Amino acid sequence: MPPLNFNNYYIRFYPAAQRLIFLRYIVSIGIRLALFACGIGILLRREIFRKAAVFIAVFTIVTVYWKHPVSVFKKILTQQIGAGGAVAASQMLRVNMLAWICVIISSAVDIIIVCALAYLLTRPRRKEQFS
Repeated sequence: MPPLNFNNYYIRFYPAAQRLIFLRYIVSIGIRLALFACGIGILLRREIFRKAAVFIAVFTIVTVYWKHPVSVFKKILTQQIGAGGAVAASQMLRVNMLAWICVIISSAVDIIIVCALAYLLTRPRRKEQFS
């Protein structure tokens, strides 16, 4: 979940332009609010919310790398391993490997969850419940 403080979010994604980071921040919060609304709408069996949830699932799959960039994980790991100091060159290989592992795991979890959501919401029997 994105922090509600834009400054913290900005620090995480700093090398990018401020406008791009702000757009990413707004989209991230917007998707979470839309998913919350979809959850309520699905409980009320509204077709439009079922379709919106499937759309958000597909959008998440398409933009998963944008959601979990390697540079952010490298920055966080460098700060954690370096504990405020400089990270030795010998540790950079470890930071790079751990950053990629974090990206792969985070992306896999997101993809598995949204694929399960899309699968469940597109089954014919489930679709009948919304008609």
